[in-house]
Amino acid sequence: MDQNQTSGTQRRMRQEQEDSWRAQEARLQDLIVRGNKEAFFEGITPLLGRLRSFVKRLLRAAYLEREIKTPVYTSDDIVDEAILKAYENFEKKPAELTLEQWLYQLVNETLLNYLRRQKSVDARRRSLETFGQDELRTLGEVEHMTADAEGEVLLDEDLDDAESYEHEFTTPAAPDEDPEKQVERKEEVQQIISALVRVPEHERIVFELAAIEGFSEEDVGRIMNMPAAEVKHITNRVRQILQRQLQTQATRRAS
Repeated sequence: MDQNQTSGTQRRMRQEQEDSWRAQEARLQDLIVRGNKEAFFEGITPLLGRLRSFVKRLLRAAYLEREIKTPVYTSDDIVDEAILKAYENFEKKPAELTLEQWLYQLVNETLLNYLRRQKSVDARRRSLETFGQDELRTLGEVEHMTADAEGEVLLDEDLDDAESYEHEFTTPAAPDEDPEKQVERKEEVQQIISALVRVPEHERIVFELAAIEGFSEEDVGRIMNMPAAEVKHITNRVRQILQRQLQTQATRRAS
């Protein structure tokens, strides 16, 4: 799929999401003003699917990168904490942000704070631990093990974000796609995930917001408090890194 097609797909998905939020935003804001917490949470929950997926992907990348070794929060925990912040601090919402954009900003802040805290906890724990040779060998044997964003232990190769990354980098699956193509598609997704893990955290978030979530460069700039030109530069650089990784993988398959 060429870049124009992928961009068109992301724009349509983003427009559909924005329309859904716009249809409910006035009501949700009114519920906050009236202090109707239960109705607010009930009304906002159906709109949170993409937001939860966004957090889950970033959490998975942190686990794969070994930024944290002991999962405590799940993606639902982080999203719920951000929603509560929005409800309790609605008067502080930046005027230039929609409610949806503000929630993306809040979940990003909540996630980064969690990762910083947990990395500190893990570092202190490691400094107190003494491993015997048998234990060290065990760690080596499970090097490719991690935890997903729900706290479940799984193998790296079991992670499947095809739905999230498919429109950006791969040709959508045909209904009658043969097994070999399915394997290739899964390999491509794994290569994308592996390459993203090596991208600096800040750039990874910018790329996810622009290329995967479909926000405009201007909107990403507002969410991340940075110039739109910098968003474009980061997104293009990360996309090039991932495309080179896929090209390398395709060359290896062909040889």
